[in-house]
Amino acid sequence: MEAPVCLIENRPNGLHACPEALRLLSEIRQPVVVVSIVGLYRTGKSYLMNRLAGKNS
Repeated sequence: MEAPVCLIENRPNGLHACPEALRLLSEIRQPVVVVSIVGLYRTGKSYLMNRLAGKNS
């Protein structure tokens, strides 16, 4: 997997699991870690997620 995958979508009628993400997860045969970062805008969420993902950009 080269990019993050959205597991849960926020729709007008509630939260829903993304079918494509569920399909991808069902094919993985090793441990999986789910990371969620929340906070106010412009407080470093993208920076932190990129650091955790090993991205230098």
